[in-house]
Amino acid sequence: MSHPTPSAPPGTTGLRAFTLLIVVASVAASGASCPQVLRGYQIGVMPLPRTLPAHPTLDQIIAAVHDNTQRVRSCAATQAVLAVPGVPRLSARLACEPPRRFRLQAQTSITGPELDIGSNDDLFWLWLRQHKPPIVAFCRHDQYAQSAARRLLPIRADWMPELLGLVTFRTEDRHQGPFPLSDGRIEIRSTISAPEGELLKSTIIDGTTGLVNEQHLFTAAGERLASVRTSRYRVDPPSGAALPHVIEVSWPASGVDFTIELTSITTNTSGGDPGQLWQMPAYPGYEPVDLADPNVVISPPAAP
Repeated sequence: MSHPTPSAPPGTTGLRAFTLLIVVASVAASGASCPQVLRGYQIGVMPLPRTLPAHPTLDQIIAAVHDNTQRVRSCAATQAVLAVPGVPRLSARLACEPPRRFRLQAQTSITGPELDIGSNDDLFWLWLRQHKPPIVAFCRHDQYAQSAARRLLPIRADWMPELLGLVTFRTEDRHQGPFPLSDGRIEIRSTISAPEGELLKSTIIDGTTGLVNEQHLFTAAGERLASVRTSRYRVDPPSGAALPHVIEVSWPASGVDFTIELTSITTNTSGGDPGQLWQMPAYPGYEPVDLADPNVVISPPAAP
């Protein structure tokens, strides 16, 4: 699939500042090196088992991906790193409970909490300690499609588990393939109906293990909205699922690129108080701002 390089989107002054600050605090280490990674495997770790036949059909590939995804009802990583070029590495923790519950928090030992991105059954939020003016941006899921949030974060909340390689090929979407790639991997192309029009998704899958290596989301015109690369997979013994320990995320339209490195992952156990984990936080001195509010106006950013 060949796609043009996207141009920078318009944004409000406030939203623009928020996006740029996320880049400073979480432009993650797309340059962070992973010297022990080779085709998604970690040297010194048992090779992952073959789950696909030599020439799998589309149905066999989807079944293998879904089998891995459905083994995980929840997962958490309390020891993670959000690596940022030019600033101290942020310690992070991550939790996910499909389909919509997600939480990523990052902090430093000196300043405390720096970043909080989360989603519950009703809404999602974004908070950055250094943002000026001090706000907690949020949006309800049922108002997302008509809100400014769609440009700021062009991934719906129910797609957040897919950042962890927990992919679902929905029956309401159209899927084509498999398309063999020169390196032995396989591409599945999906057409997804969305409020803003059809979206196109390319999912790159390991031809042996059936694990998802890359996901790329495009508009119908070919503008890349998001990319996720997952690697350093390891089998989680309790669930039997293979989960990535390096996650690279890119949202080109908002200038956000980051990498999360997970030390260990716990699956299918309750972690902490659910009432607090999935509740939008209230940070003293930070005003909640609803991105679905029509008074949040989208305008071209000021020239640098």
